[in-house]
Formats: sequence, structure tokens, C-alpha cells
Amino acid sequence: MSRAAGALLLLVVMVVSAMGFWLAGGDGPAPAPPRLAASTPAAPPSSPPAGATHAAAAPEAARAAEAAGDAGYDRCMALALTDPERGVTEARRWRAEEGGDAAAHCEAIAHLRAGDGEKAAALLEELGQTGFAPRDARAALLAQASQVWLELGDLDRAYGATTLALALRPEDPDLLTDRAVIAASANRFEEAIDDLTRAIDLRPFRAEAYVLRASAWRQLRQPALARDDIARALSREAMNQEAWLESGLLRHDANDAAGARRDWEQTIRIAPDTATAALAARNIARMAEGAAPSGAQQPPPRGAEQAIPRPPPSPPRR
Repeated sequence: MSRAAGALLLLVVMVVSAMGFWLAGGDGPAPAPPRLAASTPAAPPSSPPAGATHAAAAPEAARAAEAAGDAGYDRCMALALTDPERGVTEARRWRAEEGGDAAAHCEAIAHLRAGDGEKAAALLEELGQTGFAPRDARAALLAQASQVWLELGDLDRAYGATTLALALRPEDPDLLTDRAVIAASANRFEEAIDDLTRAIDLRPFRAEAYVLRASAWRQLRQPALARDDIARALSREAMNQEAWLESGLLRHDANDAAGARRDWEQTIRIAPDTATAALAARNIARMAEGAAPSGAQQPPPRGAEQAIPRPPPSPPRR
């Protein structure tokens, strides 16, 4: 399985896990995301009874409509996860019947489960831009679209989707870090540094942004600035593997082979069964062979670590 296919499958698995929590209405400290339901047409006019009976009728009808929408979403999502080709067909039929954001989201997941990341990302991006979800939920959908675009190797679409998310949440350090990773992947290191500097200003206690900025400084051949950021990162998180890996690269560039080896050995000691440790071990072997080491590994945007949120109902058409 390719890296992109594996990442897409991981997103699907996380959607399934989160769905159970949301359906149960979780008891954790953070409120559960809004439920997704289909848009429902307005009820035809009738002659309601007077008094209390009339007052109770509207909420009862609203609850019934919401339950019907939830049931439709759950059926569509179950089909999307177990038989994605049929899930796409069902979601499209439901969209034609005014299924709204719920149907569009179901279709996106069906495409994702079927391995068609391009269509899934396009639908998630559309939901993030035009859906009826709150701003935070739409920003999360755009971040998910960005992650899928990145896994597909479309850096321009990934960067654009994260930029749209930042328009909704401009002071989000995670989104800034995500966009910096995408920019660095496209060798746009100055832009990456700008976003990482903003992220650091917002959360100066986190080591990750310092490590990533150090890597960008190294790529721009600014070793003094890179070493300063590594020192800041390690002062905040002394056992940060990526910081030690990057430190070894900086020492290797400065022709300090012994220091590079010590840093990479420390990287391995921290957590030997990780991709970062494997990269450090490979660098030690390559240095012994006289070959250049591999660059520091950049973490994927947080889109891969979050479940796709469920937007709220679309308003009924008039």
C-alpha cells in the first residue's frame, strides 16, 4: 500500500472512531461537534390545535425531522464505509433529494474509502467553503482537505486549502504550522519561516515549531539561527526526537562528525521504534560510508490526526 493510500485509509478509520463518540454525545470536557443532518423541507401548512398542543407541535416536528436526518446520515455513512462504490451512489441520490451538507459529507467519505482522494478532497474543500457549519468546523474540514491534497502530492491545492482555513481561524498555530510544512515541502522556506514565527508567537512553549523553523533555517544556510532554534526547542522539550535529529544534521554540516553521531544516538535512545529513530540510524550508517545524511523528517499536518467533523444541518429550503 502506498503512503498516500495508507494515509487516506487512516482518515477513514478515524472518522469511524469519532462517529461513535459523536452519536453517543460524549461526556468529555469538550462539547461534541454538532451533529450532521439532512436539510428538511418545511412542513406543509395545516390547521394546528390551539393552546399548549400547538406550542408542543413545533419542537416535536423538529425533533422528528432531526432524527430522520440523523438516521439517513448514519445509513449513508455505514454504506460509505462498507461498500464505498454503493455509498457514492447513495450519497449522490440523497444530495439530489436535498440531503444538504450531510449527503455531501457522506459522499466525501465514500470517495475517501474508495481511494479516490481527489474527489474526496474537492468535496471536503467545498463543504469548508460553502457549508452551513460554524467557522471552526469549516476550518477543520478545509484542514482535512489540505491533508488529502498533500498526500496526493498536490502542494498547491494543499497550500490553498490551508490558507482558506486560516481565513476562518487566522490565529490558529496548528494551521500555521501545517501551512509551513506544506511551504517547506515546496522549498518555499521563507514563507515557512514566516508562518512558524507567527505560530511561535502564539504558543512559544511548544517545541515543534522551533524544530521546523530550525530545519528551514538550515535549508537557507543560516546555521546560527538554526542552532538557536534547536536550543530553544530542547529547553522546552529535552527529549524531543526531531530536535536531536536536526541537531545532528547541523553538526554534520559543521564537519562535527562525532557530535552528529552523539546527537543521532540520543535520537535513537529516546524512542528506538520510530521513523525518526530509523532515520537517525540510517544517517549514522551513511556517515560511516562517507555518504550525505538524509534530511530531518517533517511531521504531516494535523489533518491526519483529527477526525473529520460533522457539519450541522443545512437550513430548510423555502
